Amino acid sequence: MMSLTEAENVFAGLNETGLNDMLRAIFTARPRLLNYRTSPAVTNNPVSASAWTTVPVIAFPGVPGGIEYAVQFDIPQSDIAPQSAALPPPLTLGPGQISLRTAVTLTLLCRSRQGGNDQQPAGTSISVGLEAAAVGRIVVRSVGLGSGSIAFDLQRVELVDVTPEKLESLLECLILTFLRGALASVELPFSAIRLGAFSLNLLRGPESEDDQLKLYGAAV
Repeated sequence: MMSLTEAENVFAGLNETGLNDMLRAIFTARPRLLNYRTSPAVTNNPVSASAWTTVPVIAFPGVPGGIEYAVQFDIPQSDIAPQSAALPPPLTLGPGQISLRTAVTLTLLCRSRQGGNDQQPAGTSISVGLEAAAVGRIVVRSVGLGSGSIAFDLQRVELVDVTPEKLESLLECLILTFLRGALASVELPFSAIRLGAFSLNLLRGPESEDDQLKLYGAAV
């Protein structure tokens, strides 16, 4: 922390290493934020039930019990502007932006038709792993004087080596939706930024520059 001006007398900065340490700590303690499945029949790795978030099956006419699936992410790695980590084209890290890189595994429980000979055996799980990069920004979720939090707002995802182009676009939309959901509960509350008995009333920021997230405000 450091003094700035009469109006903005507090500065708080979080660099890339600190942000990545925070993400690693959050997701290591709460792996359920990265692992989603309809049931253990789809996949059981990791084996602990507490490492999973259970999601509803996809209902479809003529499919008893619905379509079962799983979505799993690796712990994301962040890069704060200016860009220092390579991004798959056409992604670039613009001023004020942040990027995340992760791997995603999509798993589908494939069931055979009754009497069919050309289908996968009943209950066979089929998985595909994809490398994904996303760009976005850090935004404020404020609820009042001296309270609130900062969170991720992802704007675009790019996958690596997926063809044809329309399949890539479909998967990018799907994974962006999943990743936004997974990060929805990852926030840094202002209550974590304290100056003794005082907390931060944000007046400006967060600004993503110089490989840091910068917040400017006043102590309240």
